[in-house]
Amino acid sequence: MILVVGGTGRLGSALVPLIKDDGEPVRIFARGASLPFPERADDGVELLRGDLASAADCARAVEGCTKVVFAASGFGLKKGGNPRSVDRDGALQLIDAAVKAGVEHFVMMSMHGAAPDGPIEFLRMKAAAEEALRSSGLVWTTIRMGANLDQFLVTMSESLPTKGRVVVFGSGQAPVTFTSTADAAELVRRVLREGSLKGQTVEWGTETHTFNELADALLAGAPNATVQRIPLPALRVMSVAARPVSPFLARMSKAALWMNGGGAEFDVRAGRELYPDIPVVGLRQLAG
Repeated sequence: MILVVGGTGRLGSALVPLIKDDGEPVRIFARGASLPFPERADDGVELLRGDLASAADCARAVEGCTKVVFAASGFGLKKGGNPRSVDRDGALQLIDAAVKAGVEHFVMMSMHGAAPDGPIEFLRMKAAAEEALRSSGLVWTTIRMGANLDQFLVTMSESLPTKGRVVVFGSGQAPVTFTSTADAAELVRRVLREGSLKGQTVEWGTETHTFNELADALLAGAPNATVQRIPLPALRVMSVAARPVSPFLARMSKAALWMNGGGAEFDVRAGRELYPDIPVVGLRQLAG
């Protein structure tokens, strides 16, 4: 059985059907009230609601599983978690449970730029989780994604239907390497199915674009819409002032500053050459 942690999130929801199509039983571990036993969500898929902060829940999640995918993240949570509690502490709790359960392969979803001295907390927490996994004795694979293309297209276009605006964070001129959900899910599927990339950290991207290019793609279908630009000084203020009332907004602002500084760009060729037959699902497909 394969455990997908965060299996109801954007990436997990795309990955679970692929694993199921390959004939593997899947257990989804997602937030919610803990249950004494898994619920049957669908043929071949179990749903276990639990808390990554609970050692008992994590032990129950990995029980009987040969492979684990950690796809949970606290970055986008508006309540109930954050990068420290999910991406670091939750990951460490699950890694410990996986070691005790004898899991054969642990796949960690991480982020380009993860480093102990990373410019945003999210990257530092991902780096701590990566290090814990490398030191655990488990067979591991780490996949560092770029900024999620699907999520940014949604975030930038949220006010398009009601206000006719597309939001651009900062100048929108810096190149950002994005990863689409479909691309990431297919790579994880191959890693699980083929047992490949063990002991490796792979940077997996789809395409590099500026926020202005994303805005142009969204505006192509709404010719009367306009761009609402959030200038860099405003992002700097929001990254500090929003912390007490909206930690999520503060995290978003800080991340946008990092991306506007050019730190979110990387070369996708090395990763994609590993699986050249995985089709690119990029801006044209998602915004077209």
